[in-house]
Parts: sequence; C-alpha cells; structure tokens
Amino acid sequence: MAEFYAWFVFVHLIGLVVFVACHGVSMFGAFTLRQQRDPRLVAGMLATGLRATRLAYVGLLLLAIGGIAAASSTGLWGQLWLTASVVVLIAILIVMYAVASPYYMGLRKLIGDGLGAGTETSPVVDEAALASMLDTRRPDILLAVGGVGLVVLVWLMVLKPA
Repeated sequence: MAEFYAWFVFVHLIGLVVFVACHGVSMFGAFTLRQQRDPRLVAGMLATGLRATRLAYVGLLLLAIGGIAAASSTGLWGQLWLTASVVVLIAILIVMYAVASPYYMGLRKLIGDGLGAGTETSPVVDEAALASMLDTRRPDILLAVGGVGLVVLVWLMVLKPA
C-alpha cells in the first residue's frame, strides 16, 4: 500500500482545500452577518453558510480518509506529530461546534425562514432580539480557534516535530 502514499496525501490535501475554502465562505458570512438587520438577508446568509458548511464536511471526510490511509500505508501511527495532529484537529472540531452550533441554531430558530408570522413584505421578527443576537464576538472566537488551529496543524504536518 505504500506505493499509493502520494495519492493518499493528494486526497488528504484536496480535502483540506475543500474544507478550508468552504469554511472561508462561512467565516466571511459570519462577519458580514453581524451588520445585517433584515431578517430575509440574515436567513439567506445563514442558508448560504449552512450549504457551505455541509460541503466543508465532505472536505473533512476526504481529509480524514486521505490522512488515515496515508498514515496507515507507511506505518506512521504512533509518531508524535501525527498523534498531536489528530488531537489538535479533534479539539478544534469540538470547540468550533460548541461555540458555533448553539448560536447559529438559535439564530435560525429566531428568524425561521426570515418571514416569521408576517407576510413576504412585512416579516415579523423581534428586531431587538435579532440585533442582540447579531451583536456577537463569536466569529472572532471562531476565527481565532480555527486560524491558530490551522497554523498548528500545518506546522505539525510540515515540520513533523518529534
């Protein structure tokens, strides 16, 4: 299986590119979302972010399959840098999910489809509650965790410290 190592790394890196690109869509949307107050625009941005996040999970799956196959094909399991990479990735995923999911689920619940109980021309959403929810530092926290985590993962993968 070692002869396929380069292909496994290729799949791993393609997964990384898809994962990071789709998260970039969500990240920029998260920062832009804070300035919005129109429930329809918020609903549209949340829908776009959700679609991008779903595709990001396809990238994460490719990343994991390629990484596991590459490590298995060359007997890298047990290497400190690889174990640290897996631990860091899992920690990032847990923190990102814990910080982002409750917030965005709550925001989706608040705005529903962006129309509330009103008509298409007059959405009924508690504007004060919406403004309060949108005034958040969560995108900053997510960017810090994801950004620092990505730098640490790249450092581990490239330099392979013992």
